[in-house]
Amino acid sequence: MTHTRRDLLAGTAGVLATSATAGCTGQLRRIAGERSLEKGGYAAFFTLYDFARHVGGETFPVENPIPTGTMGHAYEAGPELATEVASHELFVYLDVEGFQRWALDAAATIERDYPEVELVDALDGVELLAADADHAHESGDGHETADHDGEHETDGHGDHETADHEADDHEADDHGETGTDETAADRSGVDPHYWTDPVRASQSVENVRAGLEAADPDNADVYADNAEAYRSRLEDVDATFEEELADREHETVVLAGHNSYRYLGDRYDFTVHSPQGVSPHAEPNQDEISATIDLVDREGIDVILADHFGSNDLANTIVRNSTASEVREVSPAEGTTAEWNDRGWGYVEQLTEITLPALQAGLGVDA
Repeated sequence: MTHTRRDLLAGTAGVLATSATAGCTGQLRRIAGERSLEKGGYAAFFTLYDFARHVGGETFPVENPIPTGTMGHAYEAGPELATEVASHELFVYLDVEGFQRWALDAAATIERDYPEVELVDALDGVELLAADADHAHESGDGHETADHDGEHETDGHGDHETADHEADDHEADDHGETGTDETAADRSGVDPHYWTDPVRASQSVENVRAGLEAADPDNADVYADNAEAYRSRLEDVDATFEEELADREHETVVLAGHNSYRYLGDRYDFTVHSPQGVSPHAEPNQDEISATIDLVDREGIDVILADHFGSNDLANTIVRNSTASEVREVSPAEGTTAEWNDRGWGYVEQLTEITLPALQAGLGVDA
């Protein structure tokens, strides 16, 4: 089994080793020098969990450790979660710096000390966009993917989403080897929000399938069938977005929040303008807000988009000071809510029931 190399091993060396001898349920247990793993696995946040639960089905249970109402990047986990993750058969995560430190730390220790746990880097083979300064505020048609030389500049809006990655078209091999020789540091200049694009998300589903096959080869056919069915749903989502966004008045949407939607713009050829940029930690200055208001007035944009998991304050400010008249919420499909859970909504439904109608309004479809 091949995994990625990391530079994080020293800092996390003792976390799981210390916990490995604990005897309570859910912690690591050693029997005659070998570990007995708990059935199933963990995914690092909602999106990956939703992919994994559709592929695993009733055969391979998967847990999402992130509380309802919280996005993956905002969650800070303690060492007890790393211990719980390493006691199971599989862990799905993103091997990229600056997104989920706890997940990188857990994966690094698992890779070194617990090779029997299957690590699945959901980014393997996914074509990623650069998150340099030139792309911080606007993105869409014609944007380049991250180059392999790492010569572009880092986004000045914060440390959340940046990494340099050579887009790799290989798929996981027949042995379920879901990793590559690429490290998280090698991706230090990309925007990791690839999953907002259903086409790129489909590659992650394939990565999960390969990981499940490696962890549980006896049920490989089940996982292959489930993955095929779910990827077919993603193809339908892609076709729906293509059709429903085609007849539009505008080529730019204004997002008053951190820009998690650049991959949607890249896929469907529209520009996403955000005064905030890619990082959720950044605060736009007055010049950036004024420039956004000028853009709204100049383009005649009537609907301002806001992230469901963020504040609507900036969007309301833009509406009050421009010709725009309405705020509509979009979802980055990075978390979930109690209401959405009650409705049975997952990743697909967040795209089709929340984000697509908001984009139609923002782009002036049938206006």
